[in-house]
Amino acid sequence: MNAPSSNGNRIITRVLQLVLTGLFSALCYVALYFKIPIPSPVGNPFLHMGNMIVILASLLFNGFIGGVSGSVGMGLFDALNGYGFSVPKTLILKLGIGLVTGAVASKGKRDHAGSPVKWIAIGSALFIATGAALLAVSLLKGYEIIIEGLDRPLVINPVLYIFSLILGAALAVAAILSRRYPVRVQHAILGAVAGIAFNLLGEFIFGVFYALIGGLSFYPAALAAAVSLPATLINGVFSIIAAVALYIPISRALGRINFTL
Repeated sequence: MNAPSSNGNRIITRVLQLVLTGLFSALCYVALYFKIPIPSPVGNPFLHMGNMIVILASLLFNGFIGGVSGSVGMGLFDALNGYGFSVPKTLILKLGIGLVTGAVASKGKRDHAGSPVKWIAIGSALFIATGAALLAVSLLKGYEIIIEGLDRPLVINPVLYIFSLILGAALAVAAILSRRYPVRVQHAILGAVAGIAFNLLGEFIFGVFYALIGGLSFYPAALAAAVSLPATLINGVFSIIAAVALYIPISRALGRINFTL
């Protein structure tokens, strides 16, 4: 007697997952039309809400919904708006952001889950150290640094170290006040940071790969890929802060109506 009900529940769950994936895919696609250019000596990066939506979907539901939504929505945007060469990278990295974020965040939903506060503190220290180092370099060397092997200088945009310091400070506050909010929120913060860390690593690897295909040797290719990372980090910091800020009230609202997948 329980089999039909169980099968029915599975069907409903799958339909909900499909609907949510379609919804967030559409949001990822539309989000890329609202962008702010970020100065960079390599490519034409811009600040957008696409990664934030991927992270939010992964935190609210699961990494599969978030990752597939990002791959479909942003991959389709690239294909239809003159960024066809970026489609393979987009499909892989957005799926990865979702899966990594969802995997880390899901640990906070388990019974008797432990606090990841030490990892949040480590993330805070890394971002503060990065921001402080970039600030020091810009004060000592200037905002444009000539690197042998590149035809354009490395540009240290002030927004980069400002964003790094802001995120580092925010994570430090989150670690200090960790006892005041649930463990699942702590894991959501860590999951968002882990997803963006995956994206940074992936952007670097793809950057090196594309540069090698373009004819550069490995060292200049690695430098060229590194030069483009500041814009990716700025985008990532924005995505982490915005996604977690939205996740907390939305997850509470879903909890009040007992919405689960």
